[in-house]
Amino acid sequence: MQKFLLLSLSLALSSFVFSEKIAAQCQAELLNCNTAIPACDFIANNPDYWNEIYWWDNGNLSHDLAEMPIDLTLSVRDTCPGNALAVRCLLFLDLDNDGVQETVVNSDSLSLNPNVVFFNNANSPNYTGGSAREFDSRTLPSSLKWQFALQTTVSGDASTYNLRWTTSANPVFVLPELPHGNHKVRWVVTNNAGGVQVCEKSFEVKDCKPPVVVCLNGLSVNIMPTGMIQLWSTDFLQYTEDNVTPTGLLKTGLRKVGTGTGFPVDANGQPVTSLLFDCDELGSQAVELWAIDVAGNADFCTTFVIVQDNLLNCENGLVVLEACVTDACAQSPEETVFNFEVPPPSPFMPPFSYFDLGACGVLNHNLPANVEIVVTPENDVNPLDGVTTFDMVIIQNHIDGVDLFDTPYQWIAADANNDKVIDTLDVLECKKLILGIYTELPNNTSWRFVDKSYVFPSPDPLSAPFPESITVNSNNLPSSALEFVGVKICDVTCGNLVGFFDLAPENQHLIGNPSPNPTSAGASLPIQLLHSETVLLEVIDLSGKLLFQLKTTLPEGPALLEIPASALSQSGVYFWRVRAGEVDHSGKIVRY
Repeated sequence: MQKFLLLSLSLALSSFVFSEKIAAQCQAELLNCNTAIPACDFIANNPDYWNEIYWWDNGNLSHDLAEMPIDLTLSVRDTCPGNALAVRCLLFLDLDNDGVQETVVNSDSLSLNPNVVFFNNANSPNYTGGSAREFDSRTLPSSLKWQFALQTTVSGDASTYNLRWTTSANPVFVLPELPHGNHKVRWVVTNNAGGVQVCEKSFEVKDCKPPVVVCLNGLSVNIMPTGMIQLWSTDFLQYTEDNVTPTGLLKTGLRKVGTGTGFPVDANGQPVTSLLFDCDELGSQAVELWAIDVAGNADFCTTFVIVQDNLLNCENGLVVLEACVTDACAQSPEETVFNFEVPPPSPFMPPFSYFDLGACGVLNHNLPANVEIVVTPENDVNPLDGVTTFDMVIIQNHIDGVDLFDTPYQWIAADANNDKVIDTLDVLECKKLILGIYTELPNNTSWRFVDKSYVFPSPDPLSAPFPESITVNSNNLPSSALEFVGVKICDVTCGNLVGFFDLAPENQHLIGNPSPNPTSAGASLPIQLLHSETVLLEVIDLSGKLLFQLKTTLPEGPALLEIPASALSQSGVYFWRVRAGEVDHSGKIVRY
């Protein structure tokens, strides 16, 4: 009898263990875990949500985060006998849109925090930390403001779990409105046998709606005396608006119909905001006016312009004339304005001036035949740029006869008061500029420009006026660009300036510039020698003190001269100079 009881108990225990194994192995079916979450925003931003001083959208430069309703749902079918499921939802949010999901909404603690998310709690134990931030800015009692909640509905053996917004006063459930950014939701399903299933979905809430752009129609213009007319995107724009991007941040672009696709940009990726129409485009011309938002969504409208020639300006001929400037350091002065002055079309009108900005300027206009065109570079900005006390030392040495200037351009640079005489008054003018007594030279401009082909008188290059403009005839245009030499007033530390415009391996040694510059230590300076030569390298501080000197004989060919870090002992500006035979080159190097 005892054996029978033991056998029955053993069989019962075996059956219980087997049943538990079956229960543990039986899993619920996650029905929509592989379904994507739609998160493309086509609706207008709601200023009532996610709009507080601590929220910030860096793209739209706004404290009002753009948002849209998001459906976060998990459907589960459970056919396991005696099974009971516990479902948890974790919503990971990137609320500053920097690519890091720093904030977590935890369904285990939703009822405790109405109208609050805990910003930057993602790394806290069980997501309990972070700073409380509100997302519902409506002027309502707190019981009527939204809070996150987990809604559950059951239909037969299927259950649906929804992460929703609701209120404590009125248990209505709506889709939560989440800000733009890369987020994810994690559903954790646990059965009573300890089995765990996880469903995780990443989704990006983003602006997908292009701006509205409305064109003006019926624009009519006349060709200018240049034989062209320039029109801007604002000439065709009635209005543009977007669901997310503020109007002030929307960019517009312009294109002639049939000349491209997509938002019009130039070679540098900048919007093309103007078009030129010439004498070959008289009549109705179709254009596309584009608008693009911060998210890169773009759209366009099509309109037209009627190009007319009521002033008969298209009877002139096309003139293309280029002028370029290189300064005494073989660089291009910034912000140089090229002034192309041409005679008036009639005795009763003033001369026309055309301007272009950059290292080179181009005149590209229809002009009458046989007219004189006067080209004048101008630059009167940043008068102190490049001027140091070392320049004063060089000018004074020239005045004292210790070390005379090497080129006529140094005479022009040193004549700060523009009286055609180099004396201590010029040194005083430059010092006043350095000390801040002057913000600009009272009797001179920041830059002077000289026709590169001009031959200066000797021994005094300032004894005769030097040409600061070049005149050409529209019937006899040069085949290449007009060339000017730019001279920075008070900056005489470029060494032998005149030779640096025509350096070529076949006739001179080549001396390059140090690299890196600026530097945190030393630098390397390349040279190219035509034949074996003695080379002298010097480093000098702003007071004129010699800090480093290297004299060596190098063979024909390329070589590198090393400026050691010890020569640039502390942060600041230094001067370097290299002499190879009769060739001198100098400049500045910065240690940071």
